[in-house]
Amino acid sequence: MRPYELMVILEPELEDHKALVDEIQEVVRNLGGEIEKAEVWGKRRLAYPIQKRMEGHYSVMAFKIEPEKVSEVERILRLKQQVMRHLVTLRDES
Repeated sequence: MRPYELMVILEPELEDHKALVDEIQEVVRNLGGEIEKAEVWGKRRLAYPIQKRMEGHYSVMAFKIEPEKVSEVERILRLKQQVMRHLVTLRDES
């Protein structure tokens, strides 16, 4: 397994953004990954408008998963309408 970091920006109007973060963590676990750390940064102002919105709920999580499963995580995130943007990056193993 390799270490990754995921940042998501959720819709600002979302009532329970922590439940959606838990749902994303469950997707990673169901694909055989393990969550190392998850942080909810809360509502922040965006640098530029996304979908005509100037704010979003930020969340960052560190996890380990097999490299071939990353594309499936990204596919599921693209299907969720509440997710405005996401970015998965490979972390250093050190």
